[in-house]
Amino acid sequence: MSAPSPDPGGLATQVARLFYDRQLSKVEIADRLGISRFRVARLIDVALADGLVRIEYRDAPDTDRALARAIEERFGLDLCVVAGTRPGEPDPVRDTARLAGAVIGQLIGPGEVVGIAWGSTLAATVREIEPRTDPSVTVVQMAGSSSRLGPGLDPGDLARQLAERLGARPRPMFAPTFVESTELRAALVRQPDIAATVAEFGRLSLAIVGVGAMPATPRGRSRSSLLRSGVLGADEISDLRARGAVGDLVVHPFDAEGRFIAPEMAARAIAIGIADLRRVRRVVAVAAGAAKGDAIRGALASGIVRVLITDRAAADRVLRPAGVRR
Repeated sequence: MSAPSPDPGGLATQVARLFYDRQLSKVEIADRLGISRFRVARLIDVALADGLVRIEYRDAPDTDRALARAIEERFGLDLCVVAGTRPGEPDPVRDTARLAGAVIGQLIGPGEVVGIAWGSTLAATVREIEPRTDPSVTVVQMAGSSSRLGPGLDPGDLARQLAERLGARPRPMFAPTFVESTELRAALVRQPDIAATVAEFGRLSLAIVGVGAMPATPRGRSRSSLLRSGVLGADEISDLRARGAVGDLVVHPFDAEGRFIAPEMAARAIAIGIADLRRVRRVVAVAAGAAKGDAIRGALASGIVRVLITDRAAADRVLRPAGVRR
């Protein structure tokens, strides 16, 4: 019996799936994932040598390839990975974070400029990334901070933790998430320390984001770090709900069609803007749980997310027509 693969469910497995199952060429895979075709070839060799591929797949933790392929084709994604967490299991985040850590850790190559947002699923993902030391990598905080999110969940905390995990150079942003006026924002982003981090937004080669979900009712449970951060008042949240908001990426609320609906709010945010986020070649979204299905669907409809890592329950909801529940 061969030893367990050091890449359970990670990038070698996913590259092998694209090569053998989807019949994509090495050049096509390299273009999708933003890595060299030589690295693609090495990863395929790793998959074969480690017994990950025997024409069947030995993903661990379990993955649902049929759901992943359906989402890739529906939304034109470069890659979707679906953890095999079953509906009704108590912690869909655990297996999703394990899978995301394996995939994202290997997507980050030397010299990358990596942005990270916020959220409990991203915090769990960062803890699953295999430690290394690569000072050629830069980790950029993509949104200002909020003390209400608690330890380990704030964008500053996550950027620092990811940089430590990778042995990378951190680019922190010592600023609040939102300020009261566009004039104050403009003044703050002129400050040298903040300006240096904001300048990195245009250099990002990979961005790691969560997907916040807007509660369906005013008393519904919040599954959005943007809402939990306390930076928005009750009137602002009600207004977003009235505009049809179903979720948010970083600090940008969107509706079910993937349209960003609060530009005036974004103008007061010290965070990466939609234009800069659209320019990032690889935006990786990590989100889990059936309750996030509608929000994930809207995020994919925006066209910004190129790689999705999620769980079976959320993926099943994403593939249903909007608003249909069972």
